[in-house]
Amino acid sequence: MRLYSQMTLAELQEEMERLRILIEEQKNRGDSSQLAIYQQKFFMAKSYYVGTDEFRIGGTYRVFQHDQPFTIEYFNGVFAWGRFPDSAEAVGYPVGMLELWIETRK
Repeated sequence: MRLYSQMTLAELQEEMERLRILIEEQKNRGDSSQLAIYQQKFFMAKSYYVGTDEFRIGGTYRVFQHDQPFTIEYFNGVFAWGRFPDSAEAVGYPVGMLELWIETRK
């Protein structure tokens, strides 16, 4: 199998669809270990598909399965490095795991 960085956008789309199907199968089986592996692969493929152009340093985003806003400080490849509020340590996530943070008021 080729590296995601070597794939065309069409190949990345096919890979993401293949992984989406495997993710659903693992959810149905209740296999959380394999599910986590396929989710990480999906997010990496998605990261190469979307790239970093739509993200910005200083921007606030939601990270998959996290409830706090994440602010980007810098990029390293397809990884966004930044911090959650009140966190002293910078952490990195593939940009495929990020969505724009939208504040909801109740």
